[in-house]
Order: sequence, then structure tokens, then C-alpha cells
Amino acid sequence: MELFHAVLWSGMGREESFKPEALRQLRELGGVSRRMLADAVGVTQRTVAYWESGQRKPEARQLHALMSFFKVDVHYLTNRPRGSATLRDLRREAGFSSADRAAQAVSGRKVMRGISFDGTKLLRLERGLPVRGTACSTPEHAGRLAKALALVYKVPEHVVVDAWRRTRPDEPAPVLPRPGPRAGRSALMETWNGLNDRQRIYLEACFLQDVEEERAERERYSRTGQRRPAAEWRKMTLALYAPPEITGYSRLQERLRDRGVHDPGTGPSIAALNRRGLITVHYDTVTIPGAGLIKRTRVEMTKRGRAVARAALGVSLSQSAPAPMMSVWLWRTLVRVAFASQRGGDYDLVGRARLHLTVKTGPGREAPSRGYLEHRLPDGATWGRHAWFPSASGWRHIADYLAQYRELYPMVPTDGLEDLIPPQYRTPVVSGGS
Repeated sequence: MELFHAVLWSGMGREESFKPEALRQLRELGGVSRRMLADAVGVTQRTVAYWESGQRKPEARQLHALMSFFKVDVHYLTNRPRGSATLRDLRREAGFSSADRAAQAVSGRKVMRGISFDGTKLLRLERGLPVRGTACSTPEHAGRLAKALALVYKVPEHVVVDAWRRTRPDEPAPVLPRPGPRAGRSALMETWNGLNDRQRIYLEACFLQDVEEERAERERYSRTGQRRPAAEWRKMTLALYAPPEITGYSRLQERLRDRGVHDPGTGPSIAALNRRGLITVHYDTVTIPGAGLIKRTRVEMTKRGRAVARAALGVSLSQSAPAPMMSVWLWRTLVRVAFASQRGGDYDLVGRARLHLTVKTGPGREAPSRGYLEHRLPDGATWGRHAWFPSASGWRHIADYLAQYRELYPMVPTDGLEDLIPPQYRTPVVSGGS
């Protein structure tokens, strides 16, 4: 069963409980004094002491400040399991104690144009009560509101949709608006044709190196389960200003040398690509053994730069599942567990999919758990081995998007899956794309 919140939080309603010992441990291990923490969060030292003793609990904006200061997610400081967030949880984690302030920020988003929304409606939305007006009048309007909430709360759209379904389980899922059209191939090719031969070689080399870096990062993530921000690994070293016999050539320089264009003309070519918004150039320093502190130039492909290179080189962009749907390997895992639930559960589930799908776990703040699986005893059992089953959110997700998944991933066998969905989760299926 999904876990909902039953612990009062400083008169602010039904919320997860704060863990004072976790805060104290974070502060002490980090060598942070109460004065330093108080100054960073904007409270008094006495307030910090009250938090650590359990006499008081931080408000939403203070909890958000603590999360930002220690660079941890809400699950470290509270008892709320991953994959169980409601709409109210998302607002609090974003630092909005006031529903009025959150609603004002939501109303200002372009996607909300023509939709009236205020703090009262947000509170009714969070409590599962009917919301008057156009905000939730159709799944499409609800999808626009969900998108605006994701922008304001700074979370992926699927996180809001999942929280919406936990908060309002008896309604159809919101239908997120389709993304606007991307620049056509003709416009991209026009940009490519505007480059000279040398600039094209440089852009191609940067693109191929970017693809290699992305592949290496995916392999690293599959081994470690730790995700790094793209801003870190997408910056590719172009030049180290030291003798090559000490530093060698960068991988990008090797590509350019293979094409016969790595010479003093590098600067103007890179600058031209930077001016056109196809790459971004970064300058910094780095310490190299035997050379000391030296200057370094790094380049990073922009989204437009990758699009232009793909169009010119004939490289197709792999299609990802539209939010709130999942990648094929996560969908395959959910389907497997759903079928196994009729045989007493799945006892053999392994791999990283559990981190992305299971209540109480998660791969990290960047990729929160969907909360679609739970590890428990089979129905009617009071002891024995635990097995994997779809959670209430998992069954709702299957009911909402089964038809769309069949179109998107026809290679995943789902015949008869609709017959396994418990009746209470067979809400109206969303039609059309999300």
C-alpha cells in the first residue's frame, strides 16, 4: 500500500516527520557550527538548537534552505519514503510555505495563459477537492497546470503527474501539452551551409567527441549508479597551454589532427562557432603534474549545435518517451512485475530499475523514484519472503498509459495486461499523446 502522511508538522497539516538527529549529524560531520547554519538559513542559533532537539520543526522554506545548504534531498531530513510525494509535498519541498505565493508563481507562467488560478484553488487541488474554473476542467487544462507546477517547483513533469495521481486518484491523469515544433531541417542545414569548410570540421569533431563523452557517462552511470550534472561532463578539453610532450594532446585535438586542421587557426574557428551559438567556450586553469598551474580551454556543444551537426551528418535523434511515460527498460520492468503479481509476486527483481521505480528508494535527487513498485509480503501472508508488486501508483500508471506504451514500445509483450489491473485503478484511460 502507498504510504501517506499522518504526522503533524508544526500545525501545518498532515506531513512527514522531521528527523532532528539527521540534521545534527549533517551539521557535525560537516564541521558546521550552529551560528554558521543559522546565518545560512536565516534563523537564530536557538532555533537551530530547537530543531536538533526535536522541540520545533522547520517551516517549508526553512526545510528547503537546509536541503540546499547541505545538498541533500528531503528524504534525508524527513521520514517520507521516496516515490510517495503528493502535490503538497512538492510545494513544501520547493520552499513555498504559502499556497498563495506558489499559486502566484504558477499563474505567471506562459503555459497558464487564459487559466485562472489562485491559492485557494491550489489548496483544494492538494486536498483532492473539486477545483472550480478551468484549471482542472479537462485533462488538457490539468496538463497545462501540471507543467506550470513543474516549472515553479523545479522538478521533472512526470514527478508532478505522479504526485497528482496520488493526490487525486479518482480523476483522469493530466495530459501534458506537446512541445512546440523544433527548428526544421532546412533551417539547420542553412546554418551548416553558412560555415566554411574548416568550421564544419571543427563542429563535426566537437559533436563526435560530445557523443563519445555522453556514451562514456552512460557507461559510468550504469556501473556506479551515480549521475553527474551534464554541465560537468559535457565540457570537453580543447587545449592545455603547456608543451604537448608534458600534457599530450586532448582527445578533441587528436580528432582535429587526424583531419589536418589542428594548427594556429584553431582560435578563429572556435570563436566563429561560439558567435553562432553552436558551441560555448570556457576558460579556466588546471594543475598538471610537471607543468604546474596552466591555462585550459574547454568547449561545450549547445543544443542548437548538436541539432545542426545531426542534420548535416544524417544522425537521427533517439526518441525518448514523452513525460510522464518511462523509458523502455523501466516499462519492461513494471510490466514484468505486474504479470508476476498474479503468481504471488516477483522474487528475482535485480538491477538499477528498482532504484527508479520502488517506494522508499531512489537513485538520487536528480532522478527521483517513480514509486511504482513496492517490496512487501504477498496478500494474505503474515510472514515469509517479501516480493515485488506494483504499488497503487504503478497500477494507475499502467491503466492510464497502457495503450500509448503499446504504440511506443511494441516489442514489450503486454497481451492481457489490462485484465490484471485491479478494478479500483481502472480510471479513464488518457487518449492522445502526452
